[in-house]
Amino acid sequence: QPAVWRRFDRIQVFTARDARMIHTMAPELADRVRINPFGIDVPSESDHTREEPGTVMFVGGFGHWPNVDAALWLGVEIMPQLRTLRPGVQLLIVGNNPTKAVRSLAGEDIVVTGRVPTVEPFLEKAAVVLAPLRTGGGMRVKVLQAMAFGKAVVTTPLGAEGLETAGCELPLSIARGADEFARATTTLLRSDDMRRSLGRRARAYVTEHYSWSAYGRRLEKMYIELQSTRSVTSRYDS
Repeated sequence: QPAVWRRFDRIQVFTARDARMIHTMAPELADRVRINPFGIDVPSESDHTREEPGTVMFVGGFGHWPNVDAALWLGVEIMPQLRTLRPGVQLLIVGNNPTKAVRSLAGEDIVVTGRVPTVEPFLEKAAVVLAPLRTGGGMRVKVLQAMAFGKAVVTTPLGAEGLETAGCELPLSIARGADEFARATTTLLRSDDMRRSLGRRARAYVTEHYSWSAYGRRLEKMYIELQSTRSVTSRYDS
């Protein structure tokens, strides 16, 4: 990889972790690295009247091991605490190819859907979207999509990776252990105002920083920077 990177004037990465990896592997190329998270299509805002009180949701494709681990942690360790803190809570686990272990979580208050034609109806049902990710890397598209939909999201520090923007407060509820995750979720379930305020801020944040327009602006900035650098180089060469 370093041999390929050296052929380019700029190396675009999605997250700060990616940038640190390149700095470690090829420190002489550090000044060529620029972080530019990709964008998503920002959907219409969710209709809050379709929320089902006490319903929480996790979404992800289960061909990806970190999603399997997250679903199992959610079902085995977090849900028992949620049941105590918020009696009547319902969990939707949505995504294709659920493993046998994930399917075995299904019960009276846990629905494992398998593949669905579209995820939006389930997002509208969910009062809170959960992303209890403990492994893996890169940007979390499903977290961004839930935020763009105007949903309050509870996730881990790893689940929020790549979503930070300098000088901006990240509009997510971030928790670490299972007990903290359950408490954060319960707090949001109990307060319509807090939950919907967080969802509105999340949607505005994604629109400003993670839409395709925002991605394009960052890309144009890199092109202008390169153009300016080459103009200066040409002037000195002449």
